[in-house]
Amino acid sequence: MRAVILAAGKGTRLGELTRTTPKPMIRIAGIPAVEHVMRGIQAAGIDDFILVTKHLAEQIEDYFGDGSQFGMRVQYVTQGDRYGTGAALLCARHLAQDAPVMMTFADVLMSACNYKGALDVFRGKWKVESGKSKAASGSGLSALRSPLSASGVITLNTVPDPCTGADVQLDEEGRVARIVEKPPPGSAPFYDNSSGLFVFDPIVFDYLERLTPSNRGEYEIPDAINNMVEDGLAVYPYHLRGFWRDIGTIEDIAAAEAALTQEDRP
Repeated sequence: MRAVILAAGKGTRLGELTRTTPKPMIRIAGIPAVEHVMRGIQAAGIDDFILVTKHLAEQIEDYFGDGSQFGMRVQYVTQGDRYGTGAALLCARHLAQDAPVMMTFADVLMSACNYKGALDVFRGKWKVESGKSKAASGSGLSALRSPLSASGVITLNTVPDPCTGADVQLDEEGRVARIVEKPPPGSAPFYDNSSGLFVFDPIVFDYLERLTPSNRGEYEIPDAINNMVEDGLAVYPYHLRGFWRDIGTIEDIAAAEAALTQEDRP
């Protein structure tokens, strides 16, 4: 299992803070935001990281190096000219080496328990059928799943309005039925919002390869998940516990620092 962290964003809403510093390296409670993310994932048992970078990437690489001083293995890949979360994750395919991946964003902070929680749901559902060999399938472990084993896990937090996020709709069995990106405001009293942490079977890369640009001209992970679900693959939800914060504004930074300080107290 490897963790892929999307760390290519410019963070333009943070103004002068990100003019000479990449957004993932903005310090929250004394350490870079992306380090908080990586430490949480490491506590869940994953210490093999792929960082997808672009803007001021050298600062990120200089800080983490090969990861050995943090007890991690860190590799880097530069996001290409295609925009969107799907294009960014696809850049890591050759480094993921046909293994499942946890994927998240360098600027989304949450209680550390959620990394293990999402991973536990995935591992509990990711079953390999007995009596079949990888060689016989010709498609690796992805072809050996039972129909209800997990092809993915998406984490959710309940919000009054995800018009800047994504509404994740579940079916009667509690699995993901569809993701509606940036739904119209006020169309429901509350939503299960995609909170930016995923775990995927490597089959996701096949779906990312087939993506076409969305209405925004971007290659989107929600579109890949919708295509997976339409093909009968099972994607399961995990509901977040504790705090969650997307670091987009100065106010978000202050709120994240307060939440992290509170969580660190005995």
